[in-house]
Amino acid sequence: MTNKANAVTRRALMTTGATAALAGLCAPHVRIARSAPVTIRYATGGGIGPNEMETIIYLDWMQKNVLKGYGKDYTVDMTFTRGTPEAGTLLAASQADLATLSFAVFATSVLKDVVPGGLTIVSDNYQDGRPGYAQNTFFVLKDSPIGSTHDLKGKKVGINAFGSAVDLALRVKLKKDGIDPRRDLTIVEVAFPNQAAAMREKRIDCGILILPFMNAELRKGDLRALFTGGDAFGPYSVIFQVVTNDFLKKHPEAVRSYLADYVRGLQWFYDPGNRKKAVEITAEFTKSPADVLDSYFMTERDYYRDRNGCVAAAVIQRPIDAMQNEGLIDRPVSISDHLDMSYLPFPCPA
Repeated sequence: MTNKANAVTRRALMTTGATAALAGLCAPHVRIARSAPVTIRYATGGGIGPNEMETIIYLDWMQKNVLKGYGKDYTVDMTFTRGTPEAGTLLAASQADLATLSFAVFATSVLKDVVPGGLTIVSDNYQDGRPGYAQNTFFVLKDSPIGSTHDLKGKKVGINAFGSAVDLALRVKLKKDGIDPRRDLTIVEVAFPNQAAAMREKRIDCGILILPFMNAELRKGDLRALFTGGDAFGPYSVIFQVVTNDFLKKHPEAVRSYLADYVRGLQWFYDPGNRKKAVEITAEFTKSPADVLDSYFMTERDYYRDRNGCVAAAVIQRPIDAMQNEGLIDRPVSISDHLDMSYLPFPCPA
């Protein structure tokens, strides 16, 4: 998504220099040229809008018509990953500055100290398990004999990536129900768009569906919900935006501008007056039918999102504590030590 700068010839530079010199002689104050925008290397978490709003907020049309800081204060070089574990790897390798991470990958990254200088959570993305809103859900075929998690013993269950938020939700729910996810069943990686097809082709017995794929697949009428991420954790933040502390120290204003545009874009998508265009550009990018998107996008049938990008420490702490209680991590992680909402454009509730 980064725009390449136009080449500048030596002649142009010399001409510019001469002009500036003359201006200095004629004017008491000379305005210093604005520095080049900071390039933000961004790693997504494996989903696309409207699952991950950053993937559509920074589309070309949004850059030109809605965003205020893009191209002036910052640009985004976006890498689309298979899941948040891959995004975490890019952060650890200093190949990304900002990223979407799940609570699971974030906790592991902190405990293993894999990102040089550490990470700070600067914005929410979306939350799961909120009553009245969409929830990430594990499904089986409608005519499947599987009626509960206990029937998953000896079966294959699909997740998008090992160590992802949905992987941890699965493992926590299974352990709560007395099932050992390592010995009692097989967990396999299947990309989000292919989960439903894998169930129908009997390559897996149970799979995870998230938006935007969930609503389109449910219309076919052959799937049945088994359990949700909320059943594992209650209301919790699935994914959120993080920045490396090194980048934050070097470019705090670029981060502020990026987040101001993120919130500006988020609120633009929620504005009823923009709905037609919002559905249009999202459908084009995600290759989702516009009528399917229109049936849930930015409504209570969508995920819960704070429209100012805010997230409370407790909403992230909850699933991380569950990970420790289930023996998935060996030490606690205090989210309040790694969260700073002050880079957002509007104050967050205390």
